[in-house]
Amino acid sequence: MVSLTSPTGTIEQLVTEAAEPRLTVLAVIDGTERTGRIIEYAVGLQSQGNGLQVVVLGVVQEPATGRLRGYGSFKQAQIYRGLIDTMRQRAVSAVARRLDQEMIDHIERVEVGDPAETILRVAQEEGADLILLGNGPPGVLQRILPTIGLSIATVASQIVQLADVPVVVVK
Repeated sequence: MVSLTSPTGTIEQLVTEAAEPRLTVLAVIDGTERTGRIIEYAVGLQSQGNGLQVVVLGVVQEPATGRLRGYGSFKQAQIYRGLIDTMRQRAVSAVARRLDQEMIDHIERVEVGDPAETILRVAQEEGADLILLGNGPPGVLQRILPTIGLSIATVASQIVQLADVPVVVVK
């Protein structure tokens, strides 16, 4: 299931009205089964005859530094490099191979930070025309809170509300 929100119209309108023949898509991946569905959606955009560039983004949540104690300041860069390398080896390189097979132009990025802020920043930096991201199954709290009239904002819901470009949430 795919849901789309756009402040400017449908994806088809976005593609046909683009000033450039190339569509820049920010594909946010996490290495789960949703990653495959996100990439298949992007490949589908290519098969519609659109020029396509995919920015593959893996976002690693910034680790809590309180546990580092005395190592905090000088080990932080080493820890971030390790997190980035792990994400790149695990998920981003697999997606890059898939895009190479489809002969789709792509850029690989792995960032450490708050997921919502990082996704919005990278979308702006790369000039993305569309953001593709996954929305996982609800956790225990997300299932219980609506019964008492409360909810928790997910990363996907934050991106949908704050993005200046269309967002496709792939389930």
